[in-house]
Amino acid sequence: MGSAEEGAPPPADAPAATPPGPDYGGAFDLVGTEPFWGVKIRADGVTLSRPGEPDVTMANDGAQLMGDVGVWGTGHMVVKLTPEDCSDGMSDRRYGYVAEVTVNGQVLKGCGARPADLAAQPRL
Repeated sequence: MGSAEEGAPPPADAPAATPPGPDYGGAFDLVGTEPFWGVKIRADGVTLSRPGEPDVTMANDGAQLMGDVGVWGTGHMVVKLTPEDCSDGMSDRRYGYVAEVTVNGQVLKGCGARPADLAAQPRL
């Protein structure tokens, strides 16, 4: 007699248990060219590295969601990731996110991915 319940639709509140939008938890590596830059998002902080300049760091308080965009930081440095295919323009590596970093008013554009996704791709 339990067969009637097996085909029943899930409770109306079931979809609410699914997190909305992309998952921005965990680590990300971001890169950009012209000028070259890199950002590492880790549990213990967010670090922007650029040749010839001191690193810029901030605490990682987790991403805030703005629609599908993940945003870290406020003030002197803001990092944004948008889920969209991206190419760094210099390799065959594929990234799953478009990255934008604003640091002290300067906007840097590039790509981002999870470190494991990058490690699974061939290096050229």
